[in-house]
Amino acid sequence: MPDAIEVRKVPLHTVSDASELGALIDDGVMEADRVIAIIGKTEGNGGVNDYTRIIADRAFREILVEKGADKDKVKEIPIVWSGGTDGVISPHATIFATVPADMAEKSDEPRLTVGFAMSEHLLPEEIGYTPMITKVADAVKVAMERAGITDPADVHYVQTKTPLLTIHTIRDAKSRGKSVWTEHTHESMDLSNGCTALGIAVALGEIEMPSDEDVMHNRELFSSVASCSSGVELDQAQVVVVGNARGVGGRYRIGHSVMENALDQDGIW
Repeated sequence: MPDAIEVRKVPLHTVSDASELGALIDDGVMEADRVIAIIGKTEGNGGVNDYTRIIADRAFREILVEKGADKDKVKEIPIVWSGGTDGVISPHATIFATVPADMAEKSDEPRLTVGFAMSEHLLPEEIGYTPMITKVADAVKVAMERAGITDPADVHYVQTKTPLLTIHTIRDAKSRGKSVWTEHTHESMDLSNGCTALGIAVALGEIEMPSDEDVMHNRELFSSVASCSSGVELDQAQVVVVGNARGVGGRYRIGHSVMENALDQDGIW
């Protein structure tokens, strides 16, 4: 059975600022070596050339090591950054950490649980096609298992970070006699995100396995719990599954609804 979860949201005062995470650790809210996932927004442009994600990633990993976490284990922690804080959004990070069993609040009710996984290596020629969908779906299932979730209905949020196409990866595919879905790197962000969402939907039984022709075309296929981001930082799908499970204990429970638009208050409440 997975451990109970503590979760906190902290602001980023600058793009390289992880001081609020350090403060949580110093105050005993969570332990550095128990942080299992971080999801956040940076003030970058959200584009292919958004370097703020890399800077923030480094800052948060460095503070965990500074506060006592094992360096090699910190490298494996999924930290998913999405650039762009337009409108009412401000730079922030949501931090998930496990709670020692003797300190967790006991409960037989469904409580917050988190699982993470990395997919198999994604080749550039697979981005936008069914092999990517399959690899993402497989990773989601592994993350569910690690979270102790057996019923897909108990999954309320899946955050991913996946590779997009770059000039270098496009050239790599061509050097091996392969073709890619698009040679427009910015368009490949939407492609990677959309294809990933289909993989999540397949894993959770929201849709049947789609065809290559469905990707970016069939608007009837979607996931109600997927939040997908892509970038140049990795060559695998990074998957964080958040849901509820009985027996894990803790103080939190998660739910979700679909917002029809950015001002859909009913979707929130």
